[in-house]
Amino acid sequence: MFSSKKLAIFVVLAMIVPIVLAACGPTPEPEVIVQTVVVEQTKIVKEAGEEVTIIETVQVEVTVPPPEPTPVPEAQPAAYRIALFEDPTTLNYWNYMGPGSSVWTSYVVSGSAPALYTLSDQRFDFVPSLAKDLPAPLEKEGDFWTVEVEMAEGATWSDGEPITAHDVVFTLDACKDLKLTQNWPTTCYPEVLDHSEATGDYSVKYYFTEEVGLGKWQMGVALAPILPEHFWGDTVAEAYVFVEGVEEPEGGCAVEEGEELSEECQAYMDAYENARKTLYEGDATGVPSGGGMVTDKLELGAFAQRSANDNYFFEGAQIEEYDDGTWKMTLPDGTSWQAYGDATGEKTLDFIGGPYAPNVIFSIYGSQDAAFLALANDEVDYVLNPLGLARGLQEQAMKGEGIKSYANADYGMYYIAFNMRKYPMSEYEFRQAFDIIMDKEFVVNSVLAGVVFPMYSTMPPGNGFWHNPDVPKPYVGMSREDRVNLAVQVLKDAGWSWEVDPAWNEDTVDVDPGVGITMPNGEPMPELTILGPGPAYDPLRATFNQWISEWARELGMPVKSELTGFNTILGPVFIDADFDMYILGWSLGNVAFPDYYYSFWHSSQDTATTGNNNTPGFSNAEYDALIDEFLTTSDINRARDLIFEAQTLLADQRPYICLFYKQTVDLARNNIIYPYTDVLGGIEFAAGFQVDAKPMMR
Repeated sequence: MFSSKKLAIFVVLAMIVPIVLAACGPTPEPEVIVQTVVVEQTKIVKEAGEEVTIIETVQVEVTVPPPEPTPVPEAQPAAYRIALFEDPTTLNYWNYMGPGSSVWTSYVVSGSAPALYTLSDQRFDFVPSLAKDLPAPLEKEGDFWTVEVEMAEGATWSDGEPITAHDVVFTLDACKDLKLTQNWPTTCYPEVLDHSEATGDYSVKYYFTEEVGLGKWQMGVALAPILPEHFWGDTVAEAYVFVEGVEEPEGGCAVEEGEELSEECQAYMDAYENARKTLYEGDATGVPSGGGMVTDKLELGAFAQRSANDNYFFEGAQIEEYDDGTWKMTLPDGTSWQAYGDATGEKTLDFIGGPYAPNVIFSIYGSQDAAFLALANDEVDYVLNPLGLARGLQEQAMKGEGIKSYANADYGMYYIAFNMRKYPMSEYEFRQAFDIIMDKEFVVNSVLAGVVFPMYSTMPPGNGFWHNPDVPKPYVGMSREDRVNLAVQVLKDAGWSWEVDPAWNEDTVDVDPGVGITMPNGEPMPELTILGPGPAYDPLRATFNQWISEWARELGMPVKSELTGFNTILGPVFIDADFDMYILGWSLGNVAFPDYYYSFWHSSQDTATTGNNNTPGFSNAEYDALIDEFLTTSDINRARDLIFEAQTLLADQRPYICLFYKQTVDLARNNIIYPYTDVLGGIEFAAGFQVDAKPMMR
């Protein structure tokens, strides 16, 4: 039994020694723990002459290190919660680039259509995307000017199908062959792009009928979106059925105002309208994305959802820009693109691309107020706000905890447009009179408390290279009395008359409205309507609408302000071209090359005849010549001069009268880490950086 006792004690000590040795390090400070060990100890007790073994309990103090601390997990990206206050109109990218063009739609489909080339972050340089390099110069080849572009291999759609040259050609062919409208013509330029062909799975060759310049090649066709043939092929084939064998009647189908289309022309136009309708109304459920996010859910009036694309080709790409002008992108596998410099000097931008958020959740609120209240209440992380932000609303939202503001110059404009196909909006003096009576400075400073800025040119001043600071501003600083007197004189000189003239009343310090207004054609002026969004959607535009209507009524003009839903305005303006006047705004897109001067005002883009974006129906030969040269020149300085001239001409002719532009103020929760925040147009212009923003768990 004694030997058994010694063994038991040895075992206990053997257990203790390693523990003590393990605790010999200087840190962490050891912790004293009392451990009870059971030891058999023999004692001789004489009980009736017998020896008894007694088991005693022995307490042993043992030092042991504290338990390893539980590691704190690194903060992980969370869902990115974004507020909208209007429904997107479609998830069909064909429609989004066509009649469904809406800023709200752009937010939920942005980036899903890849391109061979793109504009760089922050500086907006023309850079490769799916192309391997910047394009070579065009070469004369028979009757055509051609250029071939090699594509990067390995890029796939979100469903794993490869993105190839066949997708590029498929998209451009549909744009040309189906005569797609709105934004499509400035991506495929059918008047100069004869055709394109896939010379291999990853090479595209373009055939132009003339030597095209910056506008139609680098800043046009080269930036064209690419859509997946394997998904849209059947829908496009259905659309082609309507126009198969259909040819435009000899002599074309243009008609003068008041003339009717011939039966042949009507049949021709109906065929293409049916083809486009088939494509624009095609079911986009399950459409794959070539960008960082896939839009996979939409419930109108409630929410939309985008999920991270696990097959995104550019995930983890490093973007670098240097002050010597260099742009550089490096993929995780080491493949790199570099342009415009030798990567010397200081870096001005350096970030790693996403996607980081597993999902982007868009909650759709009924108004701007409700969206910013949701931000203050931590229901969302960011509000996509294409409108100006009133100071009171900003202050209210900033009362929420953890909210930051970011201010940038805006790249957009808000305007009133005139339907120049209709009388009297077609009359120069009518539009001039409106310009005279509209005291933009009064509305901006006295009514809107300076939250926006009066605008005089169709180029926002934030885009300094293209903005013409010398556009005339003849009515700035005029008194109310002088404005009324001058407008009346302009109209009288053009043949307008009243039973009782509008006149300034010195006693009331106000206008005595005109009575019985008659137009130069001898007819009483009909009631006219200014369409515009209501105050719940955009109080800034609603305010301008009501003041302009009131000023027109002071001249005796029966003009009313019709405030309605944003999407309600799109039909009469962008589809039917049936309106008098309207007030809307544009986010102007391509900062590096303002081709909207073609889309918005070139006569070839008349909404009524082409379905494109010249909503006023502006037709001016001098203007067309300026823009035609602008789109063909390869000299960037000459292009700038031409846009300066175009701004002056538009300020005189007034198909639009610019009202205001805004400083973009973005509000976001402080758990959102953006790749950069100094950007023309603000975070909103970048659609909230849905791919590259890091919304961190808090």
